[in-house]
Amino acid sequence: MISQRYSDIVDSYDLYRYHILGCGAIGSAAATQIARMGGIEICLYDNDEVNTENIGVSIYGHRHIGKPKVVALKEIIQDINPQCEVTIYNERFEEYNCNESKNDIVVIGFDSMDSRKYSVESVLKKQKPVLLIDGRMGAEHYQQYSFKNPTLKKYLSTWYSDEEGSIEPCNAKATSYCSSMSGSFICNTIKKVINEEPYQESFTFNFPTMMLDYRGFTT
Repeated sequence: MISQRYSDIVDSYDLYRYHILGCGAIGSAAATQIARMGGIEICLYDNDEVNTENIGVSIYGHRHIGKPKVVALKEIIQDINPQCEVTIYNERFEEYNCNESKNDIVVIGFDSMDSRKYSVESVLKKQKPVLLIDGRMGAEHYQQYSFKNPTLKKYLSTWYSDEEGSIEPCNAKATSYCSSMSGSFICNTIKKVINEEPYQESFTFNFPTMMLDYRGFTT
């Protein structure tokens, strides 16, 4: 049983359904770690294919090149845990497939801030998830914003346009260690929320300085 070594830390990941919006560096790292932590129902949303440059910053390998990211990621997740029920949406994100009988957790990993904003607006038009996590990565700097019972007003207070954000050259967008750490941060936040522990609503982690900056805890 894959949960054998952490069942005393958290054992309820299987009570939630996870929606991964964007299956690139952040989304793929989060999805695979969610599967390792016991998540059973995972929905993947992305309309892109795996390219060579994705291998250096995501969990994909050469055998996945040319495949839709959602297809490749589904294979990887089910290799981790064959019991996972993975639903894929190989298309531009329009709305998430919520279910009133499910406790939904949404993880946003899109590259574009406009796509992030649109996705949150779309999600909140339907049944609100119990938790929404927005992971943002630029070069060696990671930001995370987490919203328990989210509202659009609260999300927009953290949002900025692509023009206002830092603009890195194409060869300084991300690293494998940053994306791997993003999945760890996301899963740690999920664990805290579902265990009803205090968690950080927002924080940043800077790899060059190894500094974690956060604004207190909330419950």
